[in-house]
Formats: sequence, structure tokens, C-alpha cells
Amino acid sequence: MTRIFFALLLTMLAAGAHAHKASDSFLYWDAANPDAPGRLDIALVDLARVMPLDSNGDGELSWGELDSQQSDVTAYLASQVKLMANEAACPVRWRLAGLTQHSDGNYLAMEFRPSCPGSVTLPAQIQYDLFFDEDPLHRALVMTRVDGNERLTVLSPDQRSLNFADTPSAWETAREFVWEGMVHLWIGYDHMLFLLALVLPAALRRQDGRWVVEDKISVAVKDVALIVTAFTVAHSITLVIATLGVVNLPIAWVETFIALSIVAAAINIVWPFLGQRRYLIGFGFGLIHGFGFASVLSGFMANASSRLVALASFNIGVELAQLAIVVVVVPLIFLLRRQWLYQRVVLPAGVAAIVLTGMFWVWERAPLASI
Repeated sequence: MTRIFFALLLTMLAAGAHAHKASDSFLYWDAANPDAPGRLDIALVDLARVMPLDSNGDGELSWGELDSQQSDVTAYLASQVKLMANEAACPVRWRLAGLTQHSDGNYLAMEFRPSCPGSVTLPAQIQYDLFFDEDPLHRALVMTRVDGNERLTVLSPDQRSLNFADTPSAWETAREFVWEGMVHLWIGYDHMLFLLALVLPAALRRQDGRWVVEDKISVAVKDVALIVTAFTVAHSITLVIATLGVVNLPIAWVETFIALSIVAAAINIVWPFLGQRRYLIGFGFGLIHGFGFASVLSGFMANASSRLVALASFNIGVELAQLAIVVVVVPLIFLLRRQWLYQRVVLPAGVAAIVLTGMFWVWERAPLASI
């Protein structure tokens, strides 16, 4: 059992060593207005993975370099994003429209105008394959306007097409964003490590310089429930206000503070300098983590008519994924709590690994926050 727990911890830490915000693009399209161009925002960091944007190799990207490669960019987009009418592809004219900002940095805004054959004025479907081969975690967040209503959809490797005429029910929107919320937490290894650092002392805690074993599982469960509830309430508050645009913080600063919260929570296991009331730690740092959860949605759904359903569903998905982690980890640590190997080797090594991983993320993210 100890080996199973240690293997799970090592897997999470190894995967988390390269944790970063998930790859996203943003597509906006008025499916009922033939005169309005669509827009696709692509992260420059994603585009740089598939073509050499920095042509002079100086480590900096200028607008002139982007403009000089417009034909390559548009050719690539034409092969990866197709607008369809009557099962035939509509020729699309792509144009560099400028740079735009999303929560995680600079994006290239590409304007597109389809020209469908015959009497058809507008495409009926989009087929999206951008970046999926390079990054299976990539998502395209699509906002379409039909009959004055704005629809939010997520395209992924498992769902690559969208019919513009389809009007999803509130249940379909909810189901889609619940799953995206779960995926967002599971690939957000920094959030997972912070939560792990909070729940690890539930069955074995440091007190007066020695390890104290919790005998009653009911006490451990109550402790974890209080911590998770406080963390949930806190990050739900900031997730909502950040997504709706009430408060926005630079994502580089947010991610740096999230990394610092991991270091602090892990050190607090063996040296409780923040105190034994870990639910207060969960609430305080949870406010920062909420801004991290909102990074995928803020600036995208602020004006969408279905934003409340999507936002609530995304948050529920985050909570379900969080609950799944707790359900697996807490029984394991309770079963292992009395074992000498767990107390003297596995737990200290796990704490050290979490601290070192958090410090690596601080070192990696802090220069970005200072720019």
C-alpha cells in the first residue's frame, strides 16, 4: 500500500514538473451575419511550436516577423480550420488583424471571411483540428452568435466540429463545461499539489516536534471536509469575480503566488508556522487559486448569455475532480499512517518533493511576473 501511495505521488510530481496553463485558442463568429468577419485568437507560444516565428533568432518576436510570415500562417490555418456548407469546404480569406491579450499572454488575432459557393451565404459547420496533434490537451473556446443569442462551446480532440444552427440546451452546455472543469483541475498539477499538502496531515500531523497519529477516521474526514470546503468557497469566489471581469490579476503573478502557496503549505506539514488551522490556510490561498482556475474563462464569457450556466458548470466540474482526488488520497493516508516506512520515509520524502517542485515553479514563473 505504501508503494502504491508513493508511486501516485511520484507520478503527480513528475508530470507536474512541467505544469503550465492549458493551451487554448478563442474563436468568435456571428453565424447569422454575412458581412461580419470571424476572429480566431491563437497563443503565440502555441503557434511557435508548429512554425519558426522568430526568423532572426534574437529571442524576441516583432510584428514585422509575424507579418512577413502571414502566408505561412494563413496556409497552416487553412489546412487546420475549415468552414463547411453542404458538406463542401468554403474558401476562407485569412488576415492578420493584430495582437490581443488573454490572461496568459499575447495572442495573434486572425480575421477570417468565408466565401461559400453557389447561393449559400454562410457556412453551416466548422471543422477544427488546430494543435490537437501537437497537444491533445488543447481546447478551442468558441463563441457563436445566432439570432442574437451567444453560444459557448468547447472544441477538443474528441469534439472537433460544430454545427452553427444547433442550439444547445442548458443541460448540454452544463455537461460540456462540467467536464472541462474536471479536466482543468486534473491537468492543473499545481492546484492538486496544494490540495495534497493540505490533506496529508489529516491522519498524521506534526505536534510539539513529533508525529501524532489520528486514531478516528471520523475526525480525519471532518478535518478534510472543513479544509476542502474552505478551499472550495474561496476559489469559487475569485473564480466568479475574475471570470465576470470584476477583478483581473496578471496570470504570471497569480501562478507565482500559487507556486508559493504550495511551498508554504508543504513546509507547514513539518513546521506549522502558519498554524494548525489548515482550513484557514485553504481559504486564504484558495482566493489566489480561484484566479488561476479563471484563467481559461476570463475575458471570454463575460458577455455571453449562457455564461452563468457555463461558469457554474465549470466550477462544479472543478469540485467533482477535487472530490475524486480526496476520495482516493485520504483513505490511503489513513491506512498508512501507522507504518514506520510511511512516517519516516514516504511522508518526509513526499513533503520535500512537493517543496522542491513548488520552488522550481516559483523560480520558473517569477521572472514572467516581474515583466
